[in-house]
Amino acid sequence: MRILLVDDDEQLMEALASKLVDQRYAVDIATTGEMSWEFMLLFDFDLVVLDWMLPDIDGVELCQQIRAEGYTMPIMLLTARDRHNDKVLALDSGADDYVVKPFDFDELTARIRALLRREISISSPILEWGNLKLDPKTHEVHHKQQLLPLTPKEYGMIELFMRHPQQVFSPGAVINNLWAGEDPPGEEAVRTHIKGLRQKLKAVGLAKDTIKTVYGVGYRLKTNDDNSTAETSQLNTQPPKRNADINQIWLQFKDLAFERLASLEKLGIALAENKVTAELQAQAKSSAHKLAGSLGCFGFPEGSKIAKQFELFMDHNPLKPEDLEQVTKLTTSLRADLQHQPFEKIKDVLSNNISLLIIDRSHDPNLDQQLITEANNHGMKTHIATDLTQAQRILERESIDALLHKIVFPDGEDLKFLEQLHQHQPNVPIVAIAESPQLLDRLNFVRRGGNLILQHPVEPLIAVKAISELIDNLGKANKVLIKVLIIDDDPQLLLSLSMSLEPWGFEITTLNKSTQFWEVLESTEPDILVLDIEMPDLNGIELCQILRSDRYWQHLPVLFLSVHQDNQTKNQAFNIGADDYICKPVTGSVLANRILNRLKRMRIH
Repeated sequence: MRILLVDDDEQLMEALASKLVDQRYAVDIATTGEMSWEFMLLFDFDLVVLDWMLPDIDGVELCQQIRAEGYTMPIMLLTARDRHNDKVLALDSGADDYVVKPFDFDELTARIRALLRREISISSPILEWGNLKLDPKTHEVHHKQQLLPLTPKEYGMIELFMRHPQQVFSPGAVINNLWAGEDPPGEEAVRTHIKGLRQKLKAVGLAKDTIKTVYGVGYRLKTNDDNSTAETSQLNTQPPKRNADINQIWLQFKDLAFERLASLEKLGIALAENKVTAELQAQAKSSAHKLAGSLGCFGFPEGSKIAKQFELFMDHNPLKPEDLEQVTKLTTSLRADLQHQPFEKIKDVLSNNISLLIIDRSHDPNLDQQLITEANNHGMKTHIATDLTQAQRILERESIDALLHKIVFPDGEDLKFLEQLHQHQPNVPIVAIAESPQLLDRLNFVRRGGNLILQHPVEPLIAVKAISELIDNLGKANKVLIKVLIIDDDPQLLLSLSMSLEPWGFEITTLNKSTQFWEVLESTEPDILVLDIEMPDLNGIELCQILRSDRYWQHLPVLFLSVHQDNQTKNQAFNIGADDYICKPVTGSVLANRILNRLKRMRIH
C-alpha cells in the first residue's frame, strides 16, 4: 500500500517513512503542497498524512482541495496545533484523523494501519484467497498454516494482487506501487520477482500459474473459475515488530536538530545587537515549530515543550530588546536538554520511583520511621512489614524493586524466605542490616541471593544511599542485554535452562542440532556460548575447536555444561579453549552467576 507524507520537516518525515517502510508500505515524501499535488497526479495513494503548516499552503486548505477533487483516501492531519477548535476545523474539512506532535511512532503507525483498514471493504485486516492467507499486521503470508519465506518485494506483490484480485497490473503499475521513494527499476526486475514468487507459491503446494500472465498487459491472480477470494473476521492481535530503533534514527538527524537550535540562538545574538530582521525572526519561528513537533518523537519530551514555548513567544511581533532574557533562557534550556541521550530523563524519573520493602521483625519503630523518611526523601515508595507473612502479602500485591531486611543471624526462617524470594524474583536486590555477622553468616546470606550486608547500627541515610547505589550498579550491569547461546541435544534440558535463565534478563537462544551451530552463531552473535559435550554429529569439544580456529569468534567465552565429572574430560575441555566447566545438574541461579562472573572477568581483562 502507498502512503504520501506531506510535511516540510524532512527530518521527522524521513524517520516516519523509515518506520513505515519497515512495515512494508511504499512511502513518498512531499515538502510542499505543490509537490504533493504532483505526486497525487502520478500515483494512486491509499493514505495521505498532512502537516498543518506548509510553506505554500495551509494543510486544512489542502485537505479541502483534495476532497473537492473527489479523492476519497483517508487523510490524517499531523500537527503541533493542539487546540480544540483546530481539531474540529480539521475534521470538518475532510480529515479522518488528527494527531498532535510530538507523537509516539508506534502509536502513529497503529493509527495509520487503522485508517487503512477502514478503506478495505472487508470485515478484518486478514486477506484470504483460497487457502492463502495474508495478514497485513504481521506482514506474513500462510498457505495451510505454512509460512511463506517472502522478500519484502514479493510480499508487496502478493498483497497487491490479493487486495485487487480481479485487476490486471502492468509491470509499470507494479513498479509504481512497490518502488516508491526508490530509483525505479526496469520491467525485467518485476519479471524476476514474479518468477521468485511463483516458485515459492509452488513450493507450498499452489499451482505455478497462481499468478497468471495476461500477455501484452500484465499480471493478475487466477480467475474465480480456478480460485475464489474470501475474507475472514479473524484478527491477529500480535503487535507489529519494532524494526526501527528510535535512538539510531535520532543519530541520523541529530545534526539537523542542532542546526535548528542554532537558528534560535542566532536570533538571540541578533536581538542583543539590535539587528533582528523579519526574515531572521520567521526562520527562527519555523525552526522552533519543527523542533516542537519532532523532538518528543525522538525521546526529548521536555525539548518539545521548550521549543513550543519559544514558538508561542515568537507570536509577540516584533521582538524587543527586553525579550533577550527570555530568548536566552529558552535556548539555553533547550541546548542543555539535547545534551542528554534520547529518553534519558524519562528513565531517570522512572529509576527514582523505586518501590522499597522494609522487613523489621525486631519492631524498632524509631529505625523504621527514619528509614521511611530517608527513602521518601530519595523519591522511594516504601512498604513496611513486621513479619514474614506480612512481607509475603506485600510481595504478592505490589511490584517491589528492592528489599531491606533487618536480620538476626543465624535465622533459618529469614534465610529461607530470602532464598525463595531470590528464586522467584532474581533481579530484586536484597540488602540486610545485621549485628556482628560472622563469616558463615555472610556466606549463607550470599548463597541465598543476598547482595549487601550493612553493619548494625547503621545511619538510615547511609542505608538508603547504599540501596540506591546497588540498584544503579545492577541497572548498569543489565543495561546491555546479554545474549546466551546454549547447545545441547536434550530439548527438555534446553527448555528448563531457558525458563530458569530468562528471569535474569538474558536473551536466550537454544539449539539441539549441533550441525546448525555456525549458522545460528552468526545470526544471533551471542556474548557467551554454553556447550554440552556428548552430542550426535558434532560434540562440544569439536564445536569449541571450530570456534577457536576462527579469528573473529576465537575470543567468545565458552562454558561447558556436562554430566562428565572426571578430570580427564575437564582437562580436555580447558586445553582446547574452555573458559569454565560446570557439571550437571545445575540450578538456574548457579549457571546465571557463572555466566555473569565470566563476562565480568572478560571486561576486566
